[in-house]
Amino acid sequence: MMKALELDDLATRFRFAEASVGVLGCLSVGYAVWTPCWFGGRGLWTAENTTTGTDSIQAPTPSLSPALEAEQVFAVLSFLMALASGLLCLIFACCWTSQTVRSYSNTRALLMVGQALFPTTLMLITLAPTGFFFLVCWSLFTKQHWEEISADPGSLGSSYWLGALGWALLLGVLPGVFLVEQCLVPDPLPQLREAAEKWWRVRACQPYDPRSFSEGHAQTDSAFLRGEKRYMSFP
Repeated sequence: MMKALELDDLATRFRFAEASVGVLGCLSVGYAVWTPCWFGGRGLWTAENTTTGTDSIQAPTPSLSPALEAEQVFAVLSFLMALASGLLCLIFACCWTSQTVRSYSNTRALLMVGQALFPTTLMLITLAPTGFFFLVCWSLFTKQHWEEISADPGSLGSSYWLGALGWALLLGVLPGVFLVEQCLVPDPLPQLREAAEKWWRVRACQPYDPRSFSEGHAQTDSAFLRGEKRYMSFP
């Protein structure tokens, strides 16, 4: 049975920490994309009004500059990635445990390819591009309004600063935590291989009995799952 928020070893604590950083970064990105408080009450979706012709009576018509169009494209892309990545982080934070993939079939498949799959690496792979795409959007907005921002930096709103916090978490804090994890948390594959070999030796020594096969399978599975508490995570 899965136990939510398992934090009983170093590996799971790092997994939960990186998932929390990812969720905070995705929330900041999502808030920044869809709120207008970037600069002076304007946001990514505010079109600049321009007048056409020389007639002063003619009403102004909104136009989109290429820079604003690029901002919006990267904003939508980063929001969609933040939505998917945030859900992935919640799954790894709340549902993933050290025993999630310690089944016979998953263990055999992982040992055959000689690789382990670590959730923290998968989160880094999805969250880093999210932060990068939003950084491009944020940088384009800053470049386009740089003269106004330089003249009045106090007009920068909460969306702008939360956006900066979002890409900083996803591109700075998260990779830093990941690197520390790689240095401190040992590779669980050797322990998993040892546990699997013990499991297979026990199975090989047991005579085949159709009536007790299910019971023996369940007992050895339980013994294997109670082995050293290591988690398999996505690389």
